Amino acid sequence: MSDYLDPNNEELLKDFFMEANMQVEVLEQNILVLENDPTNKDAVDEIFRAAHTLKGGAATVQMNDLASFTHLVEDLLDEIRNGSVQVSEDLIDVLLSSIDIIKGILDARSGGEEYNGDTEETRRRLKSFSTQESPAPAAEPEMKKPAGAASVASVFREAEGGSELSEYEILELQDAVRPGEKVYEVAVYFDEENPMNTVGGIQLYAAIKAAGTVLKTVPDFEELYEDQFHPRVIYYVATEETPESLQVRVDIPDVVKEVSLSELSTGAAKDKPKAKAKPKKQSAPSAAAAQPSAPNKTAEKEPESLSGDLAGTAEPQAARKGKKLGSVLRVDSARIDNLLNLVSEAVINKATFNQITTQFTETQEELSAAENLFRERMREILDLVPNLAEELNNGVTEKDIRNQLNDRFADMANLFETFEDKLKAAVNKFRGTSQNLGRLTGDLHERVLQIRMVPISQIFSRFPRLVRDISKSLNKRIQLVIEGEDTELDKSVIEDLLDPLIHCVRNSVDHGIESIDDRKAAGKEEEGHILLSAKNEGNMIVIEIHDDGKGIDVESVRSKAIERGIIHPSKNLSDIEAYNLIFEPGFSTAKSVTNISGRGVGLDVVRKQIEKLNGNVSVWSEKGMGTKFTIKLPLTLAIIQGLLVQVGEEIYAIPITSVIDSHRIKPDEIKMIDNYEVFNVREDVISLLRLNRLFKIQTSEQRDYQFVVIVGSGDKKMGLMVDTLIGEEDVVIKPLRDSYTNAPGIAGATILGDGTVSLIIDVSQLLELGFRQEMADRQKREATIG
Repeated sequence: MSDYLDPNNEELLKDFFMEANMQVEVLEQNILVLENDPTNKDAVDEIFRAAHTLKGGAATVQMNDLASFTHLVEDLLDEIRNGSVQVSEDLIDVLLSSIDIIKGILDARSGGEEYNGDTEETRRRLKSFSTQESPAPAAEPEMKKPAGAASVASVFREAEGGSELSEYEILELQDAVRPGEKVYEVAVYFDEENPMNTVGGIQLYAAIKAAGTVLKTVPDFEELYEDQFHPRVIYYVATEETPESLQVRVDIPDVVKEVSLSELSTGAAKDKPKAKAKPKKQSAPSAAAAQPSAPNKTAEKEPESLSGDLAGTAEPQAARKGKKLGSVLRVDSARIDNLLNLVSEAVINKATFNQITTQFTETQEELSAAENLFRERMREILDLVPNLAEELNNGVTEKDIRNQLNDRFADMANLFETFEDKLKAAVNKFRGTSQNLGRLTGDLHERVLQIRMVPISQIFSRFPRLVRDISKSLNKRIQLVIEGEDTELDKSVIEDLLDPLIHCVRNSVDHGIESIDDRKAAGKEEEGHILLSAKNEGNMIVIEIHDDGKGIDVESVRSKAIERGIIHPSKNLSDIEAYNLIFEPGFSTAKSVTNISGRGVGLDVVRKQIEKLNGNVSVWSEKGMGTKFTIKLPLTLAIIQGLLVQVGEEIYAIPITSVIDSHRIKPDEIKMIDNYEVFNVREDVISLLRLNRLFKIQTSEQRDYQFVVIVGSGDKKMGLMVDTLIGEEDVVIKPLRDSYTNAPGIAGATILGDGTVSLIIDVSQLLELGFRQEMADRQKREATIG
């Protein structure tokens, strides 16, 4: 292997991968431009420059396989630029296939592995377009998968030799299991040829979650949401189901290639031997090749060689585990300069506070001196009192005594004058400096957030290719229009936003836009249109996905909901209620299951992920005119606006985005329906949830007035009963760790101005917790009645 994996080259590699991914984006975007406008010379020049830069960078870090492959692409682009080769649909297809291979090589190399995909067919197609072949740079021989070799899954298992978890981690998982449940390790190997392979991990998560509780995933659950293909994902699930039933759930055609399922025990820890899992299925050639054969010694050794190469990459990968290549954020230098200016002002402000501290110290000393002098004079007055009394008895008038005291002690009126002047000056200076500090803190906050802000074009740029590939597979003609790609959003939000947007756009392409024949019959243009736009509204960002397709058929949605038992046949649905049903888990109106839709995994993931980002998603539709998804998100997740409430001695923060309104009600306004507390708000019946009971906080419920905060998530609403409403405040979210991480209904914590720790309520989880509690209470009552 090349020495690019040397940990000493960490910074060079980080720069290379960042630059390479940027060049790949330029390549893909301009290839799509070239498809729409084959005469666009600028696009050809941009593609050629990007390919040339990528090839040079790959050669610099000794990734010769990438340099060799990119050289072929560059040769073809050079002939397009010279006019020797004409742009055609087949040419665009092979160029996009080449981009996919380049992405695969970069992904494999960034993980410290060799790329094992087959590039020969694409190389042959690239050469077939060229009128002449130029010699490619010397390259390392490609590591091909030998014919009849063991499957990728079996090679993974060969290298593993045991569970991904330590014995302590396994014990920790088993402690979280309820009576009657077992913990299974489900290793799923995904099909890379699936067009939507990057969301396979989420699909399986949804399927397994229906069987029990997913305790842990490897890679972590957050990584499954990234737009990246994971060839293998391990799920640790606690369930009462049998292994056979669990196997049926995870066996999804066209998504899952193989499954390895075993019960988890402390003996399966990674430092102990583990029996090799058997592949779910094995083709005839593979099975034959797996049998040892004396005459064919080469065939015997080839799988060992493959396994050895993977093992060879494991060592440097393990060495770098603690120093994994982190995400890199590119920032405009002007923003850094502005931040440095503010830091300089903060340093000056700090020096001013030091001066004020000295000034207050001097003032305090002045006060002490004045107090001492005051005590002395008061002592003199007390000593003088008997003499003055004697003089008064001897006939001296009160006026004379008063004049005598005034002459002797008149200076006492001015004893604290100097102290008062110094104190006023110090307080005024402190007040001015504090105001300046407040301004600086606000500016620093704004500038730091600006540094984390990245244009949403970073994810919008991926959709032209996505729409192009899906529309082509569905034989539809669709034009994607992008607006507001310069709108900026916090990087942490951007990273979690891609998957929900992919689901919404796929939904518009597959379910929204009609086929060419259907559009003709409806009197529409053959080409459908999808608008993907972003804009700012205050401290929120609004993203819209709008198509001009057939819209949502309310009757079809209603029929499907009745069929799945989601609603009662007699229930009358409004259009808005019907639209919200498409966000229910497992809901799909697709008539058949395809690689794109039909499994009911999609829009429910969208809602959950958007709510996880403290946002909300809504849908509007008009039959025959189209559908519009609207996503609203806060610009940043680091600081949110919260409503502070008090329950007993505890203070909680409720995200303002989840608060509908608040009320002060009398106890007699609370009614009981089926043993549930409710109250009426504008002819709407709202269920009540007492936070003191939910969180087991002791507080008096006998009050003249009760405060109710109505919160909502999706189509669910509930009233939270609290003791006091404190008010709105910007809160900095701090994640909870250790034993508090899985606290239901709690999203994090914040520290208030007085140093008090306040827990931040996760409204969506709290609603689910409340409804589950209601259902449990109802079942207990029914059991008692029965």
